[in-house]
Amino acid sequence: MRGKMQIIIYSLLIVILLTGCQTHRPEGPLILKVAYPSAQQFYEKFGFAFESKYPNIDVQVIPGDPASEPADLTAEVDIIYLNGLEQYKTAIEQGALKPISPPFTGSSESGEDLSPVVTTLLGAASADGQYYALPPTFHSEALYYNKKLFDAYHIPYPQNGMTWGEAFALAERFPAENDRGERLYGLQMNDSRNAAMNLIIKAGETENLAYLNPKTMTVTINTERWKPIWAEAVQALRAGAVYDPGEESGSMDLPGFLTGHAAMTVSSHALAYYFETVSQFEGAAEIDWGMVTAPVDPLNPDYMNFYDIFDLFGVSAKTEHGDEAMELVKFIAGDPLNSPLLAKNQPNYGLPAVTDYVQPVGDHDLSPLYSLKANPNHDDPGTKVDAAILGAFQDAAQGVLDKLLQDEITLDEALAEAELKGQEAVDAAVLTLKQKSMP
Repeated sequence: MRGKMQIIIYSLLIVILLTGCQTHRPEGPLILKVAYPSAQQFYEKFGFAFESKYPNIDVQVIPGDPASEPADLTAEVDIIYLNGLEQYKTAIEQGALKPISPPFTGSSESGEDLSPVVTTLLGAASADGQYYALPPTFHSEALYYNKKLFDAYHIPYPQNGMTWGEAFALAERFPAENDRGERLYGLQMNDSRNAAMNLIIKAGETENLAYLNPKTMTVTINTERWKPIWAEAVQALRAGAVYDPGEESGSMDLPGFLTGHAAMTVSSHALAYYFETVSQFEGAAEIDWGMVTAPVDPLNPDYMNFYDIFDLFGVSAKTEHGDEAMELVKFIAGDPLNSPLLAKNQPNYGLPAVTDYVQPVGDHDLSPLYSLKANPNHDDPGTKVDAAILGAFQDAAQGVLDKLLQDEITLDEALAEAELKGQEAVDAAVLTLKQKSMP
């Protein structure tokens, strides 16, 4: 009899507990709050598709300034948007994000993995190597070439893993004019201001050379490692092999590569998806193009320094809906239906973080955009130094480079003067910014 009474009591307790749990369940769908600059853009990219897949969850976007401190948002939202890797690092240091574990594998339904480019950059950004946010895309670049021009002048196509010196040498093999008497260049870069100096800076950064220390604001460019980079670039510029808009500013409405007046260019992944569209523009040419990896460091030929992540999403450390928020973050990073659709409709947004979702362009091999490893130790001053300071250095150094190109000074004199005048320009820009920030 006593045993039966115990069973009855236990049964009643279970009923009471279950009833209590049921009375605390929300009547409507769970709401996830997301910090993001534009509600419309978020819904178009992710929100509508996520709500369709998870009808029991509603997404509410809280528009805000992408420059806001991540820690200021932890109590207000469930998912935090981070504008680049530097803000991602700050959020980790502030304890604003939950770690993402176990390691993300794209989609449990199809098993795709995040690109090693993405996992390398995420792991390098945290002291413990864990992931605290995930990106939907990453950005890359490659060297594009015009097959028709290479064939016309019997010049071998570019190859994966070329150095800048090899790219310059290839560019110099093209004549100064095409068969119609129009100006022809071997290489065209995308910078319109200080293009020649920025080309040297980019070649140096490829070889892991820093011209400016973000912490001390010290300029370093008069070194034995910088010297051959200057020498190779100056030779190509003097030969007229590299298009510099400074010499014929405004003469080309479209970049020379797109008009058929340049044989090669280094550009972003987005160019691969816009050749057909651009070919309809006035003055544009139909380009039979190929692609290889962007120039590499001869000492580290398997790595590239010019991958980047602009958008990341992490789960707030203070959310009460951690599991659901994590589902949304993982959905953003690699949903087998939404991610390929986003990559197809908005190629300029970036390459999918899961590269299995990269959209093809005809029969072109797009693997050069992501086949090189990401350098986890690359330190880009552009992400840590005010643009006004970088611009001041570039203006000063370009003035010195112009004198070198005109044979007014020697290479050794140019390096010394560029470092001196560059430092003076940086110091002046830093002082100006300090004065502006004073009350």
